[in-house]
Amino acid sequence: MYKEAHRVEFEAASPFNFELTVHKPAGWWWSTPNEIFKDGVLWTTARFDSKLLGFKLSSKGTLRKTCVQCRVFAPERLSDEEKANVTSTVKRALRVEEELREFYALARKDMILRDVVKDLCGMRTVSWPDLLPALILAVTLQMAPMKRSNQMMDLLIENFGDTIRFDGKTIKHWPSIEKLSLSSVEDLKTKAKLGYRAANLQSIAKTLSDGFPTMQQLWEMPQEEAKKQLLSLRGIGDYSADIVVPGMGFPLDIWSAKIFHILLFGKETESPREAIPMLKRLAEERWGKWRGHVFAYVLNDLPRISKRIGSDLTRF
Repeated sequence: MYKEAHRVEFEAASPFNFELTVHKPAGWWWSTPNEIFKDGVLWTTARFDSKLLGFKLSSKGTLRKTCVQCRVFAPERLSDEEKANVTSTVKRALRVEEELREFYALARKDMILRDVVKDLCGMRTVSWPDLLPALILAVTLQMAPMKRSNQMMDLLIENFGDTIRFDGKTIKHWPSIEKLSLSSVEDLKTKAKLGYRAANLQSIAKTLSDGFPTMQQLWEMPQEEAKKQLLSLRGIGDYSADIVVPGMGFPLDIWSAKIFHILLFGKETESPREAIPMLKRLAEERWGKWRGHVFAYVLNDLPRISKRIGSDLTRF
């Protein structure tokens, strides 16, 4: 039975919007697709050293002075070392210490971004609590429309994932490294409809099981070194690595390439795949180290951007 095992509060760098950070307007989750967000409270799960824990997260205060409240639920007592690890990971994954003033100063001078940062002021970009779920997302997004990707993720969680109950909530979580590495490729193909991705995902799980940098260790590396490590995994190319790499890269696919081509050039490209290298170069020249933030902010504000420019960017 899961009981409360740890409780902690910490302040966030200003400005910080808890809801926009954990419950993205575009529908992306913080840790698992099955987490629950209601009335400003997030119930979710994450793994720590193979131990699946429950989390109840909320905030109090204002945009300029925010305090995040975190309650942790476990089937047994947590050691002081485990509590410290959980606290630091949650703070890192929420990016509560991230300073956005430089990004906002850049954005306010940029025609594409100046209204976007007003719409989403205080939103932090993605920062995964754990590495495997981020890699699963990256693999299932490859060469697939969103409906197909969601099907694969849902089936993976349904057939290979774990379920825990805490604080009156039931949450399903991603498969463990052990479960995926021991599952047959045929089972993954049949039960999760993964196709060619099954062998890649099983290989990734085995590599993580044999010894691979954790998400925390990747965060401690220069971004290019972290990306190099991710690219060594089977089935992880530039696009997938940009999704997972700490700080987020600029993960353009055909869909997002169309969007950024319109924003940068005022018209849709006829060859979005061929335009990707050029768009990535322009993003680095124009936004530098903040291009990952630009990507996240733009894709989470598409309905309002569409109204402002008179072109429906949500149609792609």
